[in-house]
Amino acid sequence: MKIVVDTMGGDNAPFINIVGAIQYLNDPRSVGDIILVGQENLIRQELQAQSFESPRLHIHHTSQVVAMDESPTRSFKEKKDSSLKVGIELVKRGEGDAFISAGNTGATMTYSLLTLGRIPGVDRPAVGAFMPHEEGATLLLDVGAVAEAKPKNLLQFGIMGSIVYRQITKKKSARVALMSIGEEGEKGTPLVKAAKRLLEEANIDFQGYAEGRDIFNNKFDVIVTDGFTGNVCLKLAESTFKTLFTMIKSRLDRPSRLIGARLIKPVFTELVGIFDPNNYGGSPLLGIKGISLIAHGSSNEKAIKNALFEAQRLINSNLIEAIEQEITASLSTIKYTDMDEEIIHH
Repeated sequence: MKIVVDTMGGDNAPFINIVGAIQYLNDPRSVGDIILVGQENLIRQELQAQSFESPRLHIHHTSQVVAMDESPTRSFKEKKDSSLKVGIELVKRGEGDAFISAGNTGATMTYSLLTLGRIPGVDRPAVGAFMPHEEGATLLLDVGAVAEAKPKNLLQFGIMGSIVYRQITKKKSARVALMSIGEEGEKGTPLVKAAKRLLEEANIDFQGYAEGRDIFNNKFDVIVTDGFTGNVCLKLAESTFKTLFTMIKSRLDRPSRLIGARLIKPVFTELVGIFDPNNYGGSPLLGIKGISLIAHGSSNEKAIKNALFEAQRLINSNLIEAIEQEITASLSTIKYTDMDEEIIHH
């Protein structure tokens, strides 16, 4: 097993990517080799600073870097030797089993799609994110790949989400729902209503509409939405938890509450860990013919380590093969109308 890391990607690159890889390799649960793709002199300097050597760590030199705000299509054409482009090409050639980048999200999605290709039956890929709750986690998708979705895109997201959830959790079924503004069938935008009709025809356990509050309870296993709405949900959740924990901590630091603070500190620490996005590492890009994980641009070394373990788990789950086999069968009974093939603006 070889996992490819875009060493030059992210706000804190290359440091966090290298240290995250070291932490992964030092963990007894790790089984993969790491290929650090990027500027070799910088990588070797950091490895020397960390006094780290391992036969499981490899360096693949590249001379160019894709900036966080760079145009994906332009950089794909102009930067043939970027760590992002070369890293994904290693997976395409079979020299790597998965790819991870905390760099330019749009570029990672574009490069993955153009280089690895789509799974038959999937028109647009989706990014999935597991959102924690008291009894496990809800898979929310899409959280940023397709801002303007067609009804058939949401159908495909629902089928892929069901497959991914079952494959990773080893459960026999997944309760799938569609994000809307109420449980009633007449509510929702024309896009949501059209997607609901398609999902009802699909060979999945579709249970109707979900509301925003259902992301963080155990009512559904998979919640489907467009990338714009999903990304807003994801970023809102992250900022809400961060603000909430900061506000609680500032109030517990007051002298009159220090005794109580000591009593609840273990619980507080546990909850901070559960909702820390760095504990979840990366989100897989679903629907492409290969494993490509997108990590936060602000990821720290713990996030990269956890993304590497997520890649290890996805490789072992044979996820791509499962999606390829099931999605064709699931779509075989669906008949698209003209509206299902269009972006609905109103």
